[in-house]
Amino acid sequence: MGDRRAVRTRAAIKQAFLTLLDTKTISKITILEITELANIGRGTFYLHYQDIYALYEEIEKEMFERMDQLYDESFPIQDRRGVVHFIRKLTDYVYENRTLFRMLADPQNTLLTPNTFKDFFKTKVLQEILTERALSHPPTVFEETESLFIVSGVFGVIQDWIERGMEEEPTGMSLRIEQLLLKLEEE
Repeated sequence: MGDRRAVRTRAAIKQAFLTLLDTKTISKITILEITELANIGRGTFYLHYQDIYALYEEIEKEMFERMDQLYDESFPIQDRRGVVHFIRKLTDYVYENRTLFRMLADPQNTLLTPNTFKDFFKTKVLQEILTERALSHPPTVFEETESLFIVSGVFGVIQDWIERGMEEEPTGMSLRIEQLLLKLEEE
């Protein structure tokens, strides 16, 4: 019984934090605001997290674990559907978690930065390139540049979408990214 209660409490704390993050920067959020919104005591918060940044780190870790899972479910690709599947899942995930991803568009944010996001996917794409080409050597400068180019392009489009307030539905955004990737491949 205690386990389920702890899970619910952590979920309430995270939700309260994300709700506040929608209107404030992380440095302006207080433990008191989180505990009031989550309807828990300060001691309960500290039972689960050392501070707000430890809470954020857990949320970020879970986010990257989920994106890793989405990527691994879609790759290695057998055909175009793997890429399409991943882009659709990614844009859906970003849209569903837009409060967190808005941090990418905030120039004052020093936590979830565009480089953190790009580095994560650059590693994944580079690994995919090497696997797809059955290469066992360390990546060449060209292969590293190729992976950075792909990730920077896709990320740039997603970042622009976030900055414009995600007015376009995730399906439309994923379709646009897919069309751009296919156009690059044709040329």
